[in-house]
Amino acid sequence: MASISWLKRNGRGIAVVAVLFLIIWLLVELRRVLLPFALGLLIAWLLQPVVDCVERWIPGVKSHHLRRVVSIVVIYLVVTAVIGLVVFWMVTVLGRSLVALLAAAPELVPQGIEALETWLESFLTTLPPSTRAQLDALLAEAGTRASQALVSFITGGVVRIGSSSNMILGFVALPVFLFYLLKDWARLREELYSSLPHWVAIHARNVAAIVHDVVGRYLRGQLILGIVVGLAVYLLLKIAGIPYAAPLAVFGGIAELVPVIGPWLAGIAGVLVVLATSPEKTLWVGIGYILIQLLENNLLVPRIQGRQMQIHPALVIVLTIVAASRFGIVGFLLVLPLTMFAVRLVRYVRIQMRTSPDEAGR
Repeated sequence: MASISWLKRNGRGIAVVAVLFLIIWLLVELRRVLLPFALGLLIAWLLQPVVDCVERWIPGVKSHHLRRVVSIVVIYLVVTAVIGLVVFWMVTVLGRSLVALLAAAPELVPQGIEALETWLESFLTTLPPSTRAQLDALLAEAGTRASQALVSFITGGVVRIGSSSNMILGFVALPVFLFYLLKDWARLREELYSSLPHWVAIHARNVAAIVHDVVGRYLRGQLILGIVVGLAVYLLLKIAGIPYAAPLAVFGGIAELVPVIGPWLAGIAGVLVVLATSPEKTLWVGIGYILIQLLENNLLVPRIQGRQMQIHPALVIVLTIVAASRFGIVGFLLVLPLTMFAVRLVRYVRIQMRTSPDEAGR
């Protein structure tokens, strides 16, 4: 009797969990095909408020359908123009520095590594011979494994993306898919909810609200962090008189999208360039990178992400490595928001499990 009573009390929560696990399993199995459409949903979600605002300001058009179409076309034109301006800026302004950096990379990287090896050699000479031999072996093995892992990660991600013809077709169809999403967003959403049983629709709306909150907070936070860190890196390198400050700053801002590991990769790239061009400034630039990270982690992240960022950095590192090995670049980028969503979803399910069926369906 107790088990029957427990099932009656928690039946809906169990059903919600089962359906969610089924949906997650299907999404994982079909991830390559669904990736372009998931990106389209994200873009539509981001552009939806903008389209609504433009639609309200279109004069002389009484038909709601026509106003909607015109507003979407206007947004398409504006976005295309913005992308064109960004590409033009990257090619003309940033491109020169980036091309120069890439052209000099075959010389800069070995020079930076050589300078680092010289510094390590001077440090190792102060150690006993046995300890030095052990450190040499560990460093050699770590370097080999790190390079193999990096090559495997990059090539694996590219192969996974490039080998899927269905994914390529999905990206080709993305503009049309996005147009229809934006045009019929409100109607599609209401039809989806109305097709579900009442209690399921309530949970679906609540889960959608969780997704909306998590994705919104994460994207806004990462965008602000990327801009602030990119500007800070640019000022640091410019004040220190380091060449290629602009591309290194852009790389530092973009690297903020990759949780925990990204900022360190940006710092390593910057320090290698400094080692190759101005080795006497390496210490100060390295301290500058560390100070930027300390300010970000202790001042910016708590204020920008707030309580949303309730994941320990050690767990983030483990999840990032596992996701990268299993899903490549896509998993590397999406692991943090998905983990944040999973934490919020578990809390929601626990709350629903503690309520009665009538209360859960209200």
